[in-house]
Amino acid sequence: MKQFSLLVLALIGISITTFACDICGFGVANYNPFLFPHLSRSYVGFSYQHRLYQTYDDDGTIGKEKYNTFLITGQYGVTKKLQLVALLPYQFNKLYNEKETKNVSGLGDGTLLANYTIWAKSIGKIRQTVMAGVGVKLPTGQYKAAATKALDDQNFQRGTGSIDYLLNGSYRIGYRKWIVSTAASYKYNTTNKDNYRYGDMLTTGATLIYRKDWDGVSVAPYVQVMNEHQMQDADNHVLQDHSGGHVLYTGGGVDMNTRKVAFGVNYQWSPAQNLAEGQINVMPRLSAHISFVL
Repeated sequence: MKQFSLLVLALIGISITTFACDICGFGVANYNPFLFPHLSRSYVGFSYQHRLYQTYDDDGTIGKEKYNTFLITGQYGVTKKLQLVALLPYQFNKLYNEKETKNVSGLGDGTLLANYTIWAKSIGKIRQTVMAGVGVKLPTGQYKAAATKALDDQNFQRGTGSIDYLLNGSYRIGYRKWIVSTAASYKYNTTNKDNYRYGDMLTTGATLIYRKDWDGVSVAPYVQVMNEHQMQDADNHVLQDHSGGHVLYTGGGVDMNTRKVAFGVNYQWSPAQNLAEGQINVMPRLSAHISFVL
């Protein structure tokens, strides 16, 4: 297909959020909630993500945390089967409650990926693709040792301060104007210099896409479901009670593509969640993106 294909790499679980508790951030992840251009093409993309959380501390303090992330994404197609991807976020974030207001801005943790198309086949009007990838998340975002054991102090960070490793896989099948994409990923976190280790994250999800083509233009509305599960954090090898958990996201969006440009919006909300033993409540999140083929 000469126009942009739709593949939900959004579900490979890369952490690009300032919220060091990875599950409480972005889960396209994801690794992001937007759809990428054609698998083998080189491109540069820009996106904006807005996320909101409500937190409940042990002392009864109720707070809110707003995360606004601007993400630069670049992909280089080494071959038709092998692509190298780099992501770098810049963040503007705010925490506020009856005690205080905090503002944090700056670079977050960058990510490098290598994705490989293992198998691709078309039989009549049925098209199938299987991909796998590996990656590394780098500690480019600032991490400060938490002053207290409070939830906000540990999680309100620009980065995790650790080098983390990623493994992902996806399967896509298309028939006529319909595409179903499934994906799973695992992120293995390491201990940072403060001897704190954020919990590993497992992300799974599926997206149903309907693509309508006109002369040189494609519009693709879609619905999706995604589940993020994070293990408990460990401080000096001691598991932390108010950490880890799971979030089920659902939602959808729409992408519009030409042969050179893709742009779209995405909205997600959580019908079921249990984070940090109920101390974190995920509110709906919104993202928008634009990408240019090089």
